[in-house]
Amino acid sequence: MANNVKETPKSNGILGQYDPKLFWSTLILCCAITLWGIMAPDNFSKAMSSSQNWISVNFGWFFMLSVSAFIAFLAWVGVSRYGDISLGQDNEKPEFSFGSWIAMLFSCGIGIGFIFWGVAEPLYHYMSPPYLAKGATPGAAPVAMQISLLHWGIHGWACYAIAGLAIAYTTYRLKMPLSIANSLHGILGDNTKGFWGKLVDFLAAFATIAGIATSLGMGLMSIKFGINHVFGADLGTTGLVVVMLFLIVGYTVSAVSGLQRGIKYLSNTNMVLAFFVLLFFLFAGPTKFLLNLMVDSVGQYFSNFVFMSFWTDPMAQASEGKWMGWWTIFYWCWWIAWGPFVGGFVARISKGRTIREFIFGVILVPLVITFVWFNVVGGSALHAEMNGTLEMYKAISADAGSGIFTLLTQYPLGGLISFIVFFNLIIFLITSADSASFFVAMIISGGELEPSTPVKLIFGFLIGSITVVLLITGGLKALQTASIVAALPFAFVMVGMMVSTFLLLKKEK
Repeated sequence: MANNVKETPKSNGILGQYDPKLFWSTLILCCAITLWGIMAPDNFSKAMSSSQNWISVNFGWFFMLSVSAFIAFLAWVGVSRYGDISLGQDNEKPEFSFGSWIAMLFSCGIGIGFIFWGVAEPLYHYMSPPYLAKGATPGAAPVAMQISLLHWGIHGWACYAIAGLAIAYTTYRLKMPLSIANSLHGILGDNTKGFWGKLVDFLAAFATIAGIATSLGMGLMSIKFGINHVFGADLGTTGLVVVMLFLIVGYTVSAVSGLQRGIKYLSNTNMVLAFFVLLFFLFAGPTKFLLNLMVDSVGQYFSNFVFMSFWTDPMAQASEGKWMGWWTIFYWCWWIAWGPFVGGFVARISKGRTIREFIFGVILVPLVITFVWFNVVGGSALHAEMNGTLEMYKAISADAGSGIFTLLTQYPLGGLISFIVFFNLIIFLITSADSASFFVAMIISGGELEPSTPVKLIFGFLIGSITVVLLITGGLKALQTASIVAALPFAFVMVGMMVSTFLLLKKEK
């Protein structure tokens, strides 16, 4: 089964092959949003915050249903006869080993969040759980872990898997250029080459740039604290700019070197370091408590899976966003906003995998890692807070980026492990940013699997510049909200991806 539709961008000059309309529209919008954040940060922040709140109150139910539908669809496809279909031509071998494949999808999709929120989120929910327990009590600890696993588990990775499956199927099975628009081919047919297809790719490029810029900013907060903690140096604005310039050089060099070298090797290194840190916390900390907590929280996660998937807190949502708007619905928006980027990048590295293997790798393997990481690292923070050995909640309230470094102060060899975590964080930032630069370059280049170096350099530099400028002016949080606002139209796009994939699979013999 093949389709040789080819979308060739019109320009092929010094930048190599690229789509001029997508290139300039993405560049102009990103610059305009950044200028708004610089010149009127309060107005920008207020507008984005109001938009996010409106989306949360009016479309919270839609996000909850959509993400649950993604899970049901993927489960059905995975166990059905369609699971044996190759994301490529029949008998085509995978491009990357299973270990490198998992390392790359994990590093581009979630690595920064694990270090930043692995300590902070369980503590927030422990102090103020939305249901089932009173805050700061022993009963709140398993509830905190259950909610953290909800936000970082199956639901989020299902968003990536839906986008990745739709893109990989049309790219490698139907031999179409890699783009978000082509993932809707089952619904739109050749109309994906028209206005609506260009609009979808444009929104994907913008959401990716905005999303990764805010994640880089979040990571810089942890790096700032880490430099102070590990090296005793207090970074000011100039210091942060220098660090960001170092990161820009690092991730652009990695992106330019290609998937088989920079991105692959850095991702593999990252996973080894993260695994080492995980083992340290498990065996140097309260091991029995952590193992018991893991078994208990995983059991509660699955026992309450349906309840959590459909709980919308309707009484609070009727008036204000409240807890749901700032947590679960925010997370579903965040995963969906990142869906095009991570899904597109995961699709790029998944050639030759079967659909069943793809779903297993993109959902179940990261789920196991999520279970272990949050229970070991987050559980260690909860244990310290509950037993009064460290005031962890006070630390993250003052600086959310301080969590894992503060936690390490109570361990022997904590200084050495802090250095490893610091290095790990830098690599996670580089792998996320180079993956994003690579993906945006692919979209701008009309679906080229190996986009030109100048295009990767331009958008790599743009991402870093936006991060620096908005970090200095205080507009980074508003940009994060802007990328979340983009999740509303993309939620409809991803529902379309699901329907399109179903229709295309029905045509398989």
